[in-house]
Amino acid sequence: MLIFGNRLRDLRHEQHMRQEDLARHLQISKSSVGMYERGEREPSLVTLRSIADFFHVTTDYLLGRTDDRDLTLPKAKSSSKDDTVVSTGGRVSQKKALNRNLKEVLKQDELYWGNIPFSQRERSAIKELMNLMVSEKPPRYGKKNEEE
Repeated sequence: MLIFGNRLRDLRHEQHMRQEDLARHLQISKSSVGMYERGEREPSLVTLRSIADFFHVTTDYLLGRTDDRDLTLPKAKSSSKDDTVVSTGGRVSQKKALNRNLKEVLKQDELYWGNIPFSQRERSAIKELMNLMVSEKPPRYGKKNEEE
């Protein structure tokens, strides 16, 4: 698995990480990272997925099955005249599309800033803030009470 080892090393170098740093993030030994990079050992499926998630690439990219690193979905075309996003499912407002994307992010167990994972406490705070930002019915401030 020399392709895997080379790609792992390249990704690690792009992030200016040492083998020790990557090992700590993946909760594996430094020697395992070194053996993966030299092609002396193959990672388990769980470790392979962890590496792909950490570097935001596909497992197919790591294994050399594709040269496309990108994990993102195909981009929707924007229509400037009516502020909508055109997708295969029809026309959707940009606000609704953004809400859907944020809701998907909120469902994830792990959140990262670059390649640095947030703690559980930080994730909870981010999720709470994002929920407030995209709530379906935002509170109306300054509206008089109807009973008055």
